[in-house]
Amino acid sequence: MALLRHLAPELLLLVGACAALFTGRLPGAGRTTAWIGAGVAAAAGVAALLVPAGGTALGGMLAFEGTALFGRAAVGALTAVWCIWLAGRGMPGEPRSVAVAQALLSAGGAMLLAAAADLVTFFLAAELSTMPAYVLMGYRRRDAAALEGALKYFLLSMLTGLVTLYGLSLLFGASGTSLYAEIDLSRAGMLGIVGAVMAVSGVFAKLSAAPFHFWAPDAYAGAPAASVAFVSTVPKVAGTVALVRLAAVLVPQSAGLGAVFAIAAAASMLLGNLAAYPQSDLRRLMAYSGIAHSGYLLLGIAAGATAAGVTVLYAVAYAVPSMAVMLLAAEEGSTLGDLSGLVTRRPWAAWALAAWLLSLVGVPPLWGFFGKLYLFSTAYGAGQVALVVLALAMSAVSAGYYFRVLRPAFLAPAAAEREPAARSWESAIALRACALATLALGAFGGPLLALLGAPAG
Repeated sequence: MALLRHLAPELLLLVGACAALFTGRLPGAGRTTAWIGAGVAAAAGVAALLVPAGGTALGGMLAFEGTALFGRAAVGALTAVWCIWLAGRGMPGEPRSVAVAQALLSAGGAMLLAAAADLVTFFLAAELSTMPAYVLMGYRRRDAAALEGALKYFLLSMLTGLVTLYGLSLLFGASGTSLYAEIDLSRAGMLGIVGAVMAVSGVFAKLSAAPFHFWAPDAYAGAPAASVAFVSTVPKVAGTVALVRLAAVLVPQSAGLGAVFAIAAAASMLLGNLAAYPQSDLRRLMAYSGIAHSGYLLLGIAAGATAAGVTVLYAVAYAVPSMAVMLLAAEEGSTLGDLSGLVTRRPWAAWALAAWLLSLVGVPPLWGFFGKLYLFSTAYGAGQVALVVLALAMSAVSAGYYFRVLRPAFLAPAAAEREPAARSWESAIALRACALATLALGAFGGPLLALLGAPAG
């Protein structure tokens, strides 16, 4: 019974994915299927919070401390919001049932990944969370650009997955165990260092962090914006939780691994923010933005165990507005010109877009501000002064390209021939939920950090 209680969220998502495939065979069942997916994902998120904190399952292969509980609940909530939006808008030219099933399967893998406390579980869950994402990225089967981007994502993920697997096997060979709690690399020498570097390098690709970021812009630009909204957020939240927990074990035992995180963080922040400037496609712009935010997350990991909780909190603070921006792009169009006159056509959507982008910049009192405040202050206290200065400078730089998105929305006239977007109360609920979370959850930073076991100051 205890095992069923611990794995109840994943079992719910698995049953929901199977139900989505079968209900999708019924005539006109797309909207119903999406609502089933939303209900299952929300129930899984609640069930994740009800798991006793500090418990373990499967002989210690899964551990449920604060970061795992929060990450699993966030995965459920984000998946539910995405399914609600899908109920109202659908996927152009493709059935909703398969998209819902793939999203639920990916969310199930993401929840397992967030709780992984074993090298084998870590690898299997990481692959389970990303394999359905390949399908979502290439969901427009007749679109060559979508298939090209999905293929690049697939090939690079497979390659880096093999690198990760080889690194994990070296760690197992060096320590004689796969459980995080029992890994000891004190006598492993160079074998342990190489294994640790290879293991974390493979995860960088799944987070679209430099230098394994090349797939993201092309994959995002070719894929449906709704697919990007899911793939760029849910797996990244779970991957951050998993990497935080793995790094907490490996960094103290592997000389130079902390420097690997620091170098990758600096490269991601620089490349992501600077490359976003010339982009005119919102999907490519958000791809480079995601690379930059991966750099901020790696900054937290480089700061050590004291920043684990705030790193996970920032991952969710990034995911909420990022998903919302891409869902709005799925409705309005992905070029910056498609947003022209948004403030006159859909005033609430324009102001919500402003809130989401300002949150990504880190403007108070939005959630992103508190996330960056906690993250940067904790990293500064851990001695990462140079990286914090670079992160602050790059945050200021990011305001430039985020305001490029807002300029046509507020200052350009709407195209005379443009037809008004079809109304959908489901998508309005999803976008308003993201806006409310962006505006309000910053005030709950203290309680959230307490759940994550991190200090609020």
